[in-house]
Amino acid sequence: MKEKQERLNPMRLIGAVAAAALVVLTLWVGGADRVWSLLTSVRPFELAVAASAAAGSLVMRGLRLSLLLPPGVLKPLRAVPVAAVAQAAALFVPARVGELALPWLLRRDSGRDGAAGIATLLAARTLDTAALGAWAGAAIIFRHGLNAPLALAAALGLLLPLVLVPMTVTTIDAFVCRRESAWGEKGALWANRVHRIREGLDEARRSPGRLIGAGLACLTSWAFQWTLAWWLLAAMGFRWPIWDVVTGSAVASLSNLLPFNLVANFGTLEAGWTAAFAAMGVPLNLAAATGLATHIWALIFAAVFGALAWFTLGRKKGDHRKPI
Repeated sequence: MKEKQERLNPMRLIGAVAAAALVVLTLWVGGADRVWSLLTSVRPFELAVAASAAAGSLVMRGLRLSLLLPPGVLKPLRAVPVAAVAQAAALFVPARVGELALPWLLRRDSGRDGAAGIATLLAARTLDTAALGAWAGAAIIFRHGLNAPLALAAALGLLLPLVLVPMTVTTIDAFVCRRESAWGEKGALWANRVHRIREGLDEARRSPGRLIGAGLACLTSWAFQWTLAWWLLAAMGFRWPIWDVVTGSAVASLSNLLPFNLVANFGTLEAGWTAAFAAMGVPLNLAAATGLATHIWALIFAAVFGALAWFTLGRKKGDHRKPI
């Protein structure tokens, strides 16, 4: 295990260095003075609307989380602060380790075991990717019709995880079932975790109505994200066409899939935003500056809502003694 960690650490270091380099490059291109000016000269009304959009996105994420779980496990009013804390952790903990906050929170707050929580996380991220692909595809069709087939195919390709994720987990589980009898106690423990992850995904698929509702909530959550980006730009004095903002924001979100992460997706998001808006005719320095400024304001909202949600959750509710 130690040797494996030693092999992984240089890769994380390379990713952190690359992310830091992207942040420095964005600051250099956009200009630190301009970024600071955009951050501090926002209009209060537009900023308040943007904050409301960020809150709306969290409400939809909470509803999605509640619908992905069996009925009664986590009510929507409780799921919203859980989703807010999970999102803040995913943003601010480096190297995407914060993603594991959701399984921990589900175990703490509803008594779900860790493997079932991982299944819920996989389902949520799969819906996220598919919804992002659907919105990106809609933006491309609206702006270019069918004249950008490669971009449209790439966007719609994000729908594939809807099939590939459950298929992959089922395949792994079948492999484990055939071989677990020959493994020791530790192997049997890991085999049981794989079984529970598959069962958690099957649990969601056995309720198609709730799964469809979760998908619609996810699409709506992303709509609030595009609204957040548009109003943040408006607060800085820019009222760009909405589908341009959707396209640029979608590319920025896709860039977060790159394996470069320092903290809070700094670097990758700005690089994607800058490239997308520059390709649509926005001056390069302005694209870089607005990308960094909107990202910082979005992080401020996430931190505030995450902190409020943590205090709202209060003491743990579930049976945290259940096995992982």
